[in-house]
Amino acid sequence: MTDIRAIYTDGACEGNPGPGGWGVVIYFADGSVHELGGHHPTTTNNRMELQAAIEALKAWRQLAPGRAIALYTDSEYVLKGITEWIHNWKRRDWKTAAKKPVLNQDLWQQLDALNDPLVQWHHVRGHSGDVGNERCDLIARSLSRGQPIALRTLPPPLD
Repeated sequence: MTDIRAIYTDGACEGNPGPGGWGVVIYFADGSVHELGGHHPTTTNNRMELQAAIEALKAWRQLAPGRAIALYTDSEYVLKGITEWIHNWKRRDWKTAAKKPVLNQDLWQQLDALNDPLVQWHHVRGHSGDVGNERCDLIARSLSRGQPIALRTLPPPLD
């Protein structure tokens, strides 16, 4: 498989909690694009943001293992959580500074297990015209509303 140029992630929720969706767009150096998305009937926006990042890293490990990637999220919660806060949460046995359990610990633990020094985390401002972010947002919002959306997909990798 070709090198991944960038991965974008986004989550959405209709109500918070409410029906949610997540989207991932993977851009390859050869110009091809692979999109993923999913729906959960009752969730929160933060859980969908985390789920998108988890699915992005799962896809990266399958499509381009061992290669550095740039991962873009519009969620400061996800970005700061995985690059800053998680170290103290783990040190405190998954408790916040206020000694309360970390919300969404199950997803944070999944994301932590998939994270890698080869992943370069970046923040992109939501709704700012960034094509990758806008496409992820459209996928996530459509799926949160139960609306079908055509996803561009690559053929499965050859073994």
